[in-house]
Amino acid sequence: MIMDDDQTLIRRILKGDRSSFEQLMQQYNKRMFNFVYRMVRDEEVAVELTQDFFIKIYSVIHKYNFQYKFSTWAYRICYNLVIDHVRKHPVYVDSLDQNSLSRKQLARTDQVVREDGFSNLEKEETRDYIWGIVDRIPEKYRHLILLRYQQGLKYEEIAGVTDLPVGTVKNRIFKAKELIRREIAEDGMPTQ
Repeated sequence: MIMDDDQTLIRRILKGDRSSFEQLMQQYNKRMFNFVYRMVRDEEVAVELTQDFFIKIYSVIHKYNFQYKFSTWAYRICYNLVIDHVRKHPVYVDSLDQNSLSRKQLARTDQVVREDGFSNLEKEETRDYIWGIVDRIPEKYRHLILLRYQQGLKYEEIAGVTDLPVGTVKNRIFKAKELIRREIAEDGMPTQ
């Protein structure tokens, strides 16, 4: 049996301690909101789905199996809520092939101010640029990239959340990274 701080909180919650549930919410709120937001790309919807996630957790916490990590179980519930929402409300984004202003072209414009803080600005722009590409890749790849690189889950945990075999998770993440590399190369940016 796996025992961690989350499970201690869950035991208290099951005994009726509401403050423990609030503590659990505080621990997971930002992580779950960030994951949901990256999937739906709408802050209002992300807030609503994150709230729905905690309502769902509270209503099914008695079904939690203490043999497994709570975080994997929680991500699975959140993932299913988001996937259900995305299927009911598809989000249309620009194609990866669409010619938009590339980051390299943006760096050549007057919009980039090169000051002492430029290296931080550049890192932030690069991160935003990469996440912008992630937002445009197909859903079956995007959610895996988010779980792996934004949420820091291991391949096995992602497999547990998504109910996919570990090999499929690894394969799709590899393909997603190839899509991202291709887009970066098409923008004329170095990929390594």
